[in-house]
Amino acid sequence: MIEKIPRVVAAPPGKPVRAEAARGQQRAVRLALHPGTWDRREAAAMRADFDEAAPRWDAERGGYRRPVLADALARGGPFRPGLAVEIASGTGLLTAQVQARWPTVIAVDLSYRMLTRSAAAHRIQADAAHLPLASRSVDAVIIGDGPLFAAEVARIMTQDAVLVWSNALGREAPFFLPTELVAQVMTAATGRVWDAIESEAHWGSWAVLRSAS
Repeated sequence: MIEKIPRVVAAPPGKPVRAEAARGQQRAVRLALHPGTWDRREAAAMRADFDEAAPRWDAERGGYRRPVLADALARGGPFRPGLAVEIASGTGLLTAQVQARWPTVIAVDLSYRMLTRSAAAHRIQADAAHLPLASRSVDAVIIGDGPLFAAEVARIMTQDAVLVWSNALGREAPFFLPTELVAQVMTAATGRVWDAIESEAHWGSWAVLRSAS
């Protein structure tokens, strides 16, 4: 079941348009449904793109990412304490918000140059398709504008863990996936039905997903 709750954070004028959004969404859907198509060559290309963008990332994209996740964390709970993993953590724009909810946060990103700009206490450069984390060890996974490899996310999650999915530009975000699809691939990865609560905030959208059983 997916519950949609009303927006409370208005969208201001001036929403950016990302020329790469449509192509990025095609890739996001492909990776969610067919993760085996991801290979070292594609990973290397994505890493190079984000390494190149790292020096200007905060200035260009820092101002509008936080309100979306803030709304998700304010209204998507309750959240249990424990260990959180932030996938696609980048320069750490969202890490402080995650850490305010889960004191122990591991920030994971494919790009080394992104991670060097992050103030996260625990940082790992890793491919989200192959996380160097123990199975069933994580109580929350937060993905703010990053790829979803559902089987790997499911592997590291405890039985009662939550998945927080955030897209700062909503349906126009390069990594946007509909909540229905996120729930579908998590259900397929775990063999358990997943429920979600979702909403919109600022220019973006978010969903918090939990196993229904």
